[in-house]
Amino acid sequence: MTNLLIAAYNHDGKTALCAGIGKKLANSGKKIGYIKPIHVIAEGTGDQCLDAAFIGEALELGENREQLCPIHIKQEELWRCLSEDAENFSSRLKEACDKAGAGKDILIIESTGSFKHDQVSTLAAYTIAEKLDARVVLLICWCSDYREADILQAAEKLGGRLVGVVLNRVPSSKINMAQAECAAYFKEKGIAVLGVLPESRVLLGVTVGEIASAVDGEIIAFKDKAGELVENVMLGAMSPDSARDYYSRLRNKAVVTKCERADMQLAALETSTRCLVVSGSRPSTSVMIKAEDKKVPVIVAAKDINEIVGGIERSLAGAGFQHLQKLQAMTALLDSRFDYKALNAALGLK
Repeated sequence: MTNLLIAAYNHDGKTALCAGIGKKLANSGKKIGYIKPIHVIAEGTGDQCLDAAFIGEALELGENREQLCPIHIKQEELWRCLSEDAENFSSRLKEACDKAGAGKDILIIESTGSFKHDQVSTLAAYTIAEKLDARVVLLICWCSDYREADILQAAEKLGGRLVGVVLNRVPSSKINMAQAECAAYFKEKGIAVLGVLPESRVLLGVTVGEIASAVDGEIIAFKDKAGELVENVMLGAMSPDSARDYYSRLRNKAVVTKCERADMQLAALETSTRCLVVSGSRPSTSVMIKAEDKKVPVIVAAKDINEIVGGIERSLAGAGFQHLQKLQAMTALLDSRFDYKALNAALGLK
């Protein structure tokens, strides 16, 4: 069995990469295991790891949640375990990973946190890589300068275990530049670039139901579509005459309007709209009839526009990966943008 650790230099994206690589390898006939050995419990949150549970179901691993994510721990306690009780904690990590990888060709291990923002998570990643002799893929979000010295320090620390880096969430306008300049930069440093992934609105989206929860709203039409993904958010147009052209600019969107702006709501319903979010009270009968005809959910929230937008922005900032459409999007993205040949060679796979 080969252990593959997916770690992040900054921000998120690890779960998506784990799931996408896992799905590809499973479809090629490999026996895949997955584990997120450490789940850091943030203040005020529960001890369930939804990402690990989703991957277990998506990859049809048949493992229970305790096996997929065995250690739930606060950050202060994790630091103590890694610094003061390293031998025992390392053995605990190895035992959990060995159990998850039993009978598998590849065990995909998802690291916790990120190198740039969290020294505790950085130490945890180094510990896992060393204790399990894992090969490592390092995910780098484009929002940071890829030439940061800390990235090279991490690569040096990982040494021969580092398979390569993946640049994530690159704006479409920067893709060609990223592929040319970044590849040349990392090649000069002896680091392989396994992929340059463009920013995907699907992967950044939230569901209609999550928006309703974020704004304390009620879905009054098509509650059965609460699981559909919203990729963009738009407010009202400047004038009714320009509304339809304005709303046509973005697809699969949520449109936020005041309840009295039936003209805007009707215009939005003529375009690719995932849901209407109406501030105040129920929209007019004509709007509800049009929404029924277009099969578009309507959310009513007793908040003003600014409060609704703030709630949606917080929801988008915390968007998770637990959606099959996101897995499909990530798999397709990796098929066209990720160097599986180099990964397979590094892992000793045929």
